[in-house]
Amino acid sequence: MTLKWLWILVIAFCVLEWISIPFINVFTVKLYQLVDGVLIITFIIYPLFYLTSLLLLQKGNKKIGAVILLIPLIVYAPLLISLQTLLK
Repeated sequence: MTLKWLWILVIAFCVLEWISIPFINVFTVKLYQLVDGVLIITFIIYPLFYLTSLLLLQKGNKKIGAVILLIPLIVYAPLLISLQTLLK
């Protein structure tokens, strides 16, 4: 995989992260269930995406790719912070 495809995948993953929240909200009744869905995305799906993307990257692009792959977590951080204040 090249860096061009990595950027496309990172952008798609970020968009899908934010689009998934209304879908999770449709199927949940309580706020803690929505938080559980967000935590599943953050702590299970994102690390799997991170590891598989790093494994698929070409040899010379691994360091740059590792930094680029942190972008979805940074984009999702405001949501995690706001959910933390809701649960108090």
